[in-house]
Amino acid sequence: MPSPLLTELDRRVLVFDGAMGALIHAIDLDIERDYCGCENCPDVLVKSRPDIIESIHEQYLKAGADAIYTDTFGGAHHILGEFDLQDETYDLNTRAAEIARSVADKHTTSDKPRFVIGSMGPGTKLITLGQIDWDTMRASYAEAIRGLIAGGSDAIMIETCQDLLQVKCAVNAAVDALDDAGKSPDDIPIMVSVTIEQTGAMLLGTSIEGALSALRGYPIASLGLNCATGPTEMTEHIHHLSKHWDKHITVLPNAGLPALIDGKTVYPLQPSAFAEAMQRFIERDAISAAGGCCGTTPEHIQLLTDLVGSRAPAKRSPTPPSPSVTSLYAPTELRQDTSFLIVGERCNASGSRKFKRLLEEEDWDAIVSLAREQIRDGSHVLDINVDYAGRDNASDMAEVVSRIVKQVDAPLMLDSTQPNTIESGLKRAAGKCVINSANFEDGPEKFDEMCALAKRYNAALVIGTIDEDQDAPMARTAERKLAIATRAIEHAGRRHAIPVSNIFIDPLVLPISTGMDPDRRSALELIEGTRRIAQAFPDVQLICGLSNVSFGLKPSARVILNSVFLHELVEAGMTSAIVHASKILPLNKIEESHKLAALNLIYDRRDQSLGGTGLPTPDQRPESVAV
Repeated sequence: MPSPLLTELDRRVLVFDGAMGALIHAIDLDIERDYCGCENCPDVLVKSRPDIIESIHEQYLKAGADAIYTDTFGGAHHILGEFDLQDETYDLNTRAAEIARSVADKHTTSDKPRFVIGSMGPGTKLITLGQIDWDTMRASYAEAIRGLIAGGSDAIMIETCQDLLQVKCAVNAAVDALDDAGKSPDDIPIMVSVTIEQTGAMLLGTSIEGALSALRGYPIASLGLNCATGPTEMTEHIHHLSKHWDKHITVLPNAGLPALIDGKTVYPLQPSAFAEAMQRFIERDAISAAGGCCGTTPEHIQLLTDLVGSRAPAKRSPTPPSPSVTSLYAPTELRQDTSFLIVGERCNASGSRKFKRLLEEEDWDAIVSLAREQIRDGSHVLDINVDYAGRDNASDMAEVVSRIVKQVDAPLMLDSTQPNTIESGLKRAAGKCVINSANFEDGPEKFDEMCALAKRYNAALVIGTIDEDQDAPMARTAERKLAIATRAIEHAGRRHAIPVSNIFIDPLVLPISTGMDPDRRSALELIEGTRRIAQAFPDVQLICGLSNVSFGLKPSARVILNSVFLHELVEAGMTSAIVHASKILPLNKIEESHKLAALNLIYDRRDQSLGGTGLPTPDQRPESVAV
């Protein structure tokens, strides 16, 4: 049965309440008696002065609000710890929800139900800046949310978010807390509201496009904006959500931009002007819920309620953004218009002597410089592989990722055979990452472990065409590549609900440079395998570690073979590749005889001269290679 709140959001535009802090601070309260000695901790008032919190809820409900926020903006364990109240986290959140529940129930009627929104603020420590770690934050939020659930909250709102990594952590905490209570996000929805500053981005620099792409796929019922600015400054960002977010949208602005007058912070937007500005969001952008943040009062909510009435949400037909991965700052589409998706290969301890040396020396600044250099060379995504015997790989992954995410505007592909190393990176990357990689070599158990990580952290997933066959685990023929890819895509979708567009299939590049007969057909089998997978699953991403095809050749020959082979793969449907971007040449920069020599090697045409002067004719370079 769907949540009553979601049912009501589908039926009509809801009005959420306004500011709580401003109304509290307008009351002359004693620090020792009312705040229990905890100055600037309004969360404690649910214990010491519940009458004040009840009164504020009453004011907003009498003004017509459909939903009220609990007095728990700073109610997480790690925030209350600043006041030595951490041991009261569960009780304070439970009590706050119970107070709001009691008042909401008193005002509920058959035609106007009232709802309780469990508030979770951003706190004072940002995880991306290293001020708190993932596990501490997740446990902190989970404890608070368990209290909000026990007290009767209808939804959990993760609000005023300044750091995408904090959002991801809090969403996971909410999922865990709901599971502990025998509930799901269908029963008690998880809602998210980010804060876009006057700079046009979140505090740490994330654009609304980046936030939408990074959070799409998480089990959240709504995405919206609150705080930082008034409604005017939110216009462009809400319009983007309206066009591209396919769930509910909430808008809770401040009463304009604050001004300091006679030593006091004043919000200038009066109730009538506030309601008029909100009307545009309701009518043009088809938002689901409207309310107020700093500086708004019951008078603002009263006029907003009069404006909204009982109107149904306006209709909209959002166009979901193209499948993307994101950095901390912005999204990168997985399908590039004029190129393949270039994944930089040089931050890899298994393949780069330079990176391995920098890792040994723990020269983190030089590693960041290496990452930047790859972006300048044209890479869209950075592959990070720190697997190196004798070192603490999880610790190295944490160190590298935590530095690169803040200093390099590129999504990350976290590359390791060990799930704990992958997860160490995921806990420090605010954007949407790619996990590289999963396969069936060790059976479905480890495959499922990697899929579970992708689901929990909303990451894309590379799956290699390898299975449990002890004689030949790596698929060498096009037929086996397609069979394993099909098994993997269906298993990941059925068991873990991972969308096809979030999956990269790696059909495995094997060397054709060895001169050994078993290797001669590896390239053409890969090309045909790529073609078959692309035709069977048009939405799946296809990726390869390109340079393995030329392993052992001279550097100049490797550049030519890699470049020609990549062109053939892209023609067959390959959408991305892990490469050294500066060492890939366009075909018009390669001599015709060299192209033909490479093509003859790729297609195993041993009976043809390697010294031809022109490209093969269409019958020499068929659309589909018989295998």
